Amino acid sequence: MIPIPMKSKPSAAILALVAAVLSWGSIPLFLKHFATSMDAWTVNGARYIVGALLLVPALRGTSRSGPEGMSLWRRALVPSLVNSVSQAGFALIPYFATASVMGFGMRTSFLFTIAGSLWLLPEERRLLFSRLFWIGTILCLAGICALFWGSMRQAISVPGLLLLFGDASAWGFYGVTVRKYMRGYPPHRSFAAISLYTAGVLTVLMLLFGRASALAEQEPGTLGLVVLSAAIGISLGHVLMYYVLGHLGAIIEGGAEMVTPFVTFLGAALLFRERLSALQWAGGLGVIAGCAFLISAHKGWRGTVTSVA
Repeated sequence: MIPIPMKSKPSAAILALVAAVLSWGSIPLFLKHFATSMDAWTVNGARYIVGALLLVPALRGTSRSGPEGMSLWRRALVPSLVNSVSQAGFALIPYFATASVMGFGMRTSFLFTIAGSLWLLPEERRLLFSRLFWIGTILCLAGICALFWGSMRQAISVPGLLLLFGDASAWGFYGVTVRKYMRGYPPHRSFAAISLYTAGVLTVLMLLFGRASALAEQEPGTLGLVVLSAAIGISLGHVLMYYVLGHLGAIIEGGAEMVTPFVTFLGAALLFRERLSALQWAGGLGVIAGCAFLISAHKGWRGTVTSVA
């Protein structure tokens, strides 16, 4: 695929990135709350059904054929499979770990975003020649180590740790598959197709392993939170993510995502009385500094980023 010029101002993509970070940072808080009254399979299925329904209107007028003669639905298969695995694991983590550990542990997905981007996206390889990129990468990796080591002092089981790492790898690779397979389609239309596929998979899992009847036992306020979490974390969050992927790239998007644990920690401190340790603060500051370097590195070649929008 030949790179094409970006279609929007960098400031718009940065604003979208900030909004996405705020959206995703709140989701572990929702899931931790739901863990007290519903099983993971039911929460997952219900949220994705709502999220998919909210995006159905985005498919109106969709052509059966797309770039390179491949239909939107065929292109969406691979990202949908990866997303289904990632979402299934993501909903299970709150039953094994605190919201704080979950928030920081998921940031290891950045490692897999780097590996996947350099492997599948040739245009991203230009960053390998940037000194700012390597400084940012080292700072981010050091920050992740400090953050995760500090978080590991909290209670987490071995199965929970394995689940956390496995899901982080799926999530990191998911963004790369979106950028590779959904080029040429608007963000809202891309995720509408992927969300319908994912909702189908997660609904089957809910019927097989969950207790869907638990939804009828919930208070209206809890059901309202299920809908709200789906709208914020699935519909809005993913559309913003796709927009950012097309205009800043998978590595930059993945690196900046590491700011989301601070949003999670702020909410967790207020709702669950969780606190940041000195080591976690040091690691978090390293992550933020690393992201700043990554964004700076990207500015030198942003005019040739391939857009999915």
